[in-house]
Amino acid sequence: MAKAGSSSPLISVVVRTRDRQSLLREALQSIEAQTHRPLEVVVVNDGGGPVHQEAEAVAKDVRVSLVEHSHPRGRAAALNAGVAAATGSWIAFLDDDDLFLPQHLAVLWNTLRAANANVAYAGCRLVRIDSGEEETFATPFDRDLLALANFIPICAVLVARSSLLEVGGFDESLSFLEDWDMWLRLASSHEFAFCPEITCIYRVRPGSVGGDMAPERWAAFGAVLAKHWGSIRPNQVAARLWQLERAVDEGRRRLWEQQAELVRLREENRFVHELAEAHLLGPVWWLHRLWRGWQKWRGIGARGATRR
Repeated sequence: MAKAGSSSPLISVVVRTRDRQSLLREALQSIEAQTHRPLEVVVVNDGGGPVHQEAEAVAKDVRVSLVEHSHPRGRAAALNAGVAAATGSWIAFLDDDDLFLPQHLAVLWNTLRAANANVAYAGCRLVRIDSGEEETFATPFDRDLLALANFIPICAVLVARSSLLEVGGFDESLSFLEDWDMWLRLASSHEFAFCPEITCIYRVRPGSVGGDMAPERWAAFGAVLAKHWGSIRPNQVAARLWQLERAVDEGRRRLWEQQAELVRLREENRFVHELAEAHLLGPVWWLHRLWRGWQKWRGIGARGATRR
């Protein structure tokens, strides 16, 4: 079984892609910018258009190999093909629409070495491309939580190749959530080392797994639960329900705050509209300016306290 030693090992980064050449170019550039050397990149083109140009663009600085599928074989099959082609003892993953920050591999390797572990993951920033909203994944390892929810994005992980092969690779019967299933199987025999530093970016867009594919994702969720149901304990279910209840309460609190702010803005808008209809908006504005000028002259601050 591989263990993280003191030397700088060969890390293979498996990149799966299909018909997103411009995004693939960005992903490969983020690998090329890594501070950790040596490394290789295995690009798995899962039945998409040509990507030779994108792969060759980084081949001068990084060893690149290309695995071509004549037709789409699925997410898990693409990962397995990449792991099979990899020559490194350690495997990292990056989908074509995600990004590594420059320190990503170095941080993960140092985390593995410090813990003498076979699996490590770091913090990840989720970015919703359509809305610009951001979210952070940086949850310390918790088997009870992992049993019912995946909190480890695949791009945040560095794992021993031998450990992936030991548990049989990714389950190709799963259309989604193949990474969660893999973490569950690895967690049965391995400790996961964790670093909270944000080292990668998981970009969510409409049509991606984290976007608007809810029906397929829920079907895969049920399949993973069914597969691992025998190892799930009642206290894990209770802990997850408690966590969900807290999340719902927090969502309600935020909704109430937004509704209160909306009411305030409507009242403010109504008042301004009434002033405009009464042709008083101009005079009120001038009175406000005179009032602020008088306050400034008297040395009265914003809170009404006279400065001395």
